[in-house]
Amino acid sequence: MKFDQQMPALPITRNPCESNCWTVLDHLQTLFGHKKFCKVATFRGVFSQKINFVSSSYWKSIEFRHIVSGNGMDFYLLGTGDNMLPARSSRTGSSSRTGSSSRTGSLRKPSRSNQPTRSSRSTTVKKTSRVRKRSAAQTECDIRPTAVVAPKKKKAATSSRRRSRSKAIGAVEIRPSGTIFSRRSDENREAIHHLPEHPPVDLTPPAWMQEECQVGPAQAGDQTEILQLLSGLPTPPSRAEFHASVDHPEHDSANRLVARLAGRIVGHIEIAPRTIMIGSAPVKAAALDRVAILPECRGAGHGQRLVQAAERRMRELGVIAAFSRTRIASSFHDLGWSVLGRDCASAGRPTDILSRLLAAPERQGPDVTMRQWRHVELPAILRIYEQNASRFVGTTARTEAYARWLVSRKAFDSIIVALQGNDRYDLHETTAKIVGYCIQTGGRVLEVMADPKYQGLEREILARVCAEAIENDRQELIYESSPTDPLHEEVRGPACDDKSPPIISRVAPQDRMIVARVFDPRSLLTAMAPTLASRVIQAGMRDTVELGFDSDTFRGSVTIPAAKDGEPRETIVQPGRVGRSYLKLTDDELTRLLLGQCDPLEAATAGRLEPSTQLSQKLAEQLFPRLPLWCPMWDDVPA
Repeated sequence: MKFDQQMPALPITRNPCESNCWTVLDHLQTLFGHKKFCKVATFRGVFSQKINFVSSSYWKSIEFRHIVSGNGMDFYLLGTGDNMLPARSSRTGSSSRTGSSSRTGSLRKPSRSNQPTRSSRSTTVKKTSRVRKRSAAQTECDIRPTAVVAPKKKKAATSSRRRSRSKAIGAVEIRPSGTIFSRRSDENREAIHHLPEHPPVDLTPPAWMQEECQVGPAQAGDQTEILQLLSGLPTPPSRAEFHASVDHPEHDSANRLVARLAGRIVGHIEIAPRTIMIGSAPVKAAALDRVAILPECRGAGHGQRLVQAAERRMRELGVIAAFSRTRIASSFHDLGWSVLGRDCASAGRPTDILSRLLAAPERQGPDVTMRQWRHVELPAILRIYEQNASRFVGTTARTEAYARWLVSRKAFDSIIVALQGNDRYDLHETTAKIVGYCIQTGGRVLEVMADPKYQGLEREILARVCAEAIENDRQELIYESSPTDPLHEEVRGPACDDKSPPIISRVAPQDRMIVARVFDPRSLLTAMAPTLASRVIQAGMRDTVELGFDSDTFRGSVTIPAAKDGEPRETIVQPGRVGRSYLKLTDDELTRLLLGQCDPLEAATAGRLEPSTQLSQKLAEQLFPRLPLWCPMWDDVPA
């Protein structure tokens, strides 16, 4: 082959049965001028994207040719077997120039780097006298067998992508000095890699973390460290809210407890004393809030010690019942707390909510107007709240001082009031009467209340909130209320509505539970005595009513004497006396029964409650009916 001629380009095809097997075809000129392809070589290898070369592990009968692959890449191969390479010749001449061979092989100008020089099909050599002399001298040369010489790879830095293709990570070892990755070649990698059976990992914290922490009241210098600890909560408090807690009407520095370990604060819990309404009965209670443990110190019992210390503190304060809104209800249940129910929060699109509200029938009654509230209208808002709070269990008995503290926290964006009458600036509601309100912060609706005389007004107030959310370009609205509130269905949409499937909110909490614990059942029954007497009167029972309780920590009974002309009926609590008609149950079920979250018939069917007589079960249904649970979020939402 002459150097002044263009190097032939041979097509290469891939074996359909084996992806790494390639076949080089050559075309021969037949007698009538038709091209006939014949098989030249078969080899195994893969193409490299970086260089124009085929890395092959098996070579057979391949000439030194310029081959073009199907995707346009150029590469060169050196031959062996029947195809021989000529010996390299120098400019000064050698004995190889005088000899001749009976075979003709493919000739190529030697390169200085002992590897074939790469060129393209379009390369041309200018004809000069010097070039003609060289070409004539190189035509006569000796041919001797040579071994296959693959082109040398460039000594450039291998990229991370090529390393990842050639070798895979076999093992990962984490050491104090760093993470070590063990790599192995892909050729030796097994097709199916079986993971070794490792023994179970011991997740026990270190010894210094298992030491008993010291629980005590927080000090004035712990504010920065406590704020850093509380920053890991789903809704962390701000620094301004942390300092605003000092203005609480019942603030006491001893109600904030911290757990110290090796001089470091590893846990925090806060006790918020308040009066809780159980139906129409106010009960002295408290709320546990902002329970936090350092992640690296969890599992060592520090949270359990914090809750137990908080229980001792609440008993010292004379607290009858304690409530908490938590995401770890199972941990509280292990400590003797009862799970009352789920804290309900529904999410929906404002446009969908508004369309469903407008499609409902209109309210029958006088028209109302809505606007933003004024601070002088706080007593009217408290009046509407008290009219509705007696229907629930867990609502806070808000005094005017407590309500003003809630307003001073600024844990809300706006308060919308609904008025009936002529809207004028009036301090005593002589011209216009406030009949409803709504408290919201961001995209969350915390409270929607209306006068019981205006049935269905809550829907109109929520429609006004949705209209404002659409104007502010809010894509999601979260409605928080009691699980029995019918507005939850308007927010989520009906389950059979295929046109607008309910959205999955990333903001609305779906795992918050409300837990409670009764420290003194006798005091709780005494506080509920007027409510129990009124329920007996409403049921029309004129005979003496007696119901006993037999649990693990309390034995006693309540007795309501028979009705007499002109004398009020009072409830008498008798500890230690069970009587003939009594209920045998656990402390967990007793707490749920006293707080109105237990259905006696359902509990008896499930085996959690054992009535001594049929009368005792009927009395339990009359004295302790099931009430909706609602702990208002406005009392606990971070500012």
